[in-house]
Amino acid sequence: MPTRFVRFHSETRILTTIFALVFWDIIFTSLPGSFETQFQAGPLDMFEESFYFARQELFEARLKEIEDGKAGEYLNRHDDRHRPKQTWCIGLSWNMCEKKQLLEIVKVCFFTI
Repeated sequence: MPTRFVRFHSETRILTTIFALVFWDIIFTSLPGSFETQFQAGPLDMFEESFYFARQELFEARLKEIEDGKAGEYLNRHDDRHRPKQTWCIGLSWNMCEKKQLLEIVKVCFFTI
């Protein structure tokens, strides 16, 4: 039976959507100076070098978990929690893909789930 392919024109939106969902809790970790209001779509330091360094231990732990096959678990958890209200998150496009499609991409790219 032939393999079914789905094609998207997304520039980098699928990648940034997957990143946002897999790392949601780290992106929104409350650190001094990162957030001024609860309505921000991301931390103020998102595009600064300090973003990674302030969360380095969290990122390294998550990357280890991704190596251990847990990317799909995080994507699934954060998608379930935030898709119903379509919570804003920088880089995330809720209308780009359904959760099932994102999980398939993660499975193919990261050999997880």
